[in-house]
Amino acid sequence: MAAVLAGWLALSALIAGCTASPETVPRYPARSLAPAREALFGAWVQPVNLSVVNPEESAVASFERTIGRKLAINNIYTAWAAPMPIALARWDLRHGTIPMISWAPARTDLIAAGRYDSVIRAGARELKSLHGPVMLRWFWEMGLQQNQRYAVSPASYVAAWRHMHAIFAAAGATNVRWVWCPDIKAFVQGVARAYYPGNSYVDWIGTDGYNWAPDVAGLPWRSFAQIFEPFYRWGLPTGKPMLIGEYGTVEGAPGAKAAWFRQADQEIKTQFPALRAVVYFNSGHMNYLNWRVTTSKSALAAFRAFAKDPYFEARPAA
Repeated sequence: MAAVLAGWLALSALIAGCTASPETVPRYPARSLAPAREALFGAWVQPVNLSVVNPEESAVASFERTIGRKLAINNIYTAWAAPMPIALARWDLRHGTIPMISWAPARTDLIAAGRYDSVIRAGARELKSLHGPVMLRWFWEMGLQQNQRYAVSPASYVAAWRHMHAIFAAAGATNVRWVWCPDIKAFVQGVARAYYPGNSYVDWIGTDGYNWAPDVAGLPWRSFAQIFEPFYRWGLPTGKPMLIGEYGTVEGAPGAKAAWFRQADQEIKTQFPALRAVVYFNSGHMNYLNWRVTTSKSALAAFRAFAKDPYFEARPAA
């Protein structure tokens, strides 16, 4: 932990104007869904009322009323062996929202060996049946220690990704956009590249990162830019549209969460011009970390202003 903390502190000193200007931002193909300018605004919304008929839909609709806008991306988590959440994805598409399905992993060596081909084909057919665009974020945060029993090795992960990609292509699931999304530590520690399947197999690159302080002892309070700068510097040369698949902040001192949201709004616009989507993690996570935007009146007011900034009114490319 001491080494990680030292790394974070050293990184903070590097956040000094090493981002791209708007003139150097790559032009993304319309097929990617990435808007030509500005960024899509999305979220995962943890359902709180499981007694209603459609708790996920109810949670998203309530969140949208709370923040005063529709989501451009709805992040949806699903287990490896479960059917794809097609009903919820169709609901998203009917409401003008792009579903981003975060599909949990199985062991990559078994995937690459063909053990799960029937599961993968079924998923490809289900997503193809949407007849609309869908983002697929398979096995995010693969580099974390707790995920190594599934990732096996970087080479195994890459082989599994390419194997799945080939099955989806053979099934004609051309409406699927592939989102590769390590955690931010993989970029800080320099291990992300080993897991990269290659430009031909990836439509979007992303990462997940959080401001954990002060709820996690020993970690400093860190802004959006301090968290995500290493990812941005790594991703820009790939020419791929970039997204933040998960992000959040805890409350901290009175008013600190609101200030974090206001600062993030400005940092994204001024320091991350190639970022094309941000997807908030609206959850009370692990029973002690509360990322929800409603933890204080000031936090909610700041997040509403952030969400309603015209910069985030971008729509997916047609």
